[in-house]
Amino acid sequence: MIAMANNEASRLVLRKDVAELKRLAGWIEGFTRKRTSPDVSFAVQLCLEEAVANIIMYGGARDDPLEIAVELERNGGNLVARIEDNGRQFDPTRALPPVPARSLEEAKVGDVGIHLMRSFASGMDYERRDGRNRLTLRFLEPAVRDGRNRLTLRFLEPAGEPAE
Repeated sequence: MIAMANNEASRLVLRKDVAELKRLAGWIEGFTRKRTSPDVSFAVQLCLEEAVANIIMYGGARDDPLEIAVELERNGGNLVARIEDNGRQFDPTRALPPVPARSLEEAKVGDVGIHLMRSFASGMDYERRDGRNRLTLRFLEPAVRDGRNRLTLRFLEPAGEPAE
């Protein structure tokens, strides 16, 4: 049986400052803690921190004013995250996948954030509108098997209790 909760949404506006990642992490945890499974909460945290860190570091020249707005919305079994910024145009959905190193000596640290976002999100869309980047990430709650070997989706109600 699938239970649908009311739509819930939250929005956070961040400055172009790496220290804002701590505030983002707390906000994400507060929103996802009682509304999603631990797996989805982790995926959302990883993807949003990666996206926002990239915007802060590469979204504009050093002194350019940059506004980053992050929204989270839970709609039934979906959690949708939207990141919007006024930085330079960049479409992460068109980024090439990382090239695997041929050896440990050739391997380098980093350059896999977008690949991780693609791996952890159920969907990723980008658009440029009115001079702003808009990245939408979707996350689905995992299906679980009940005692009669039927697949069901597990949703958490706002109070943190599984839905009936």
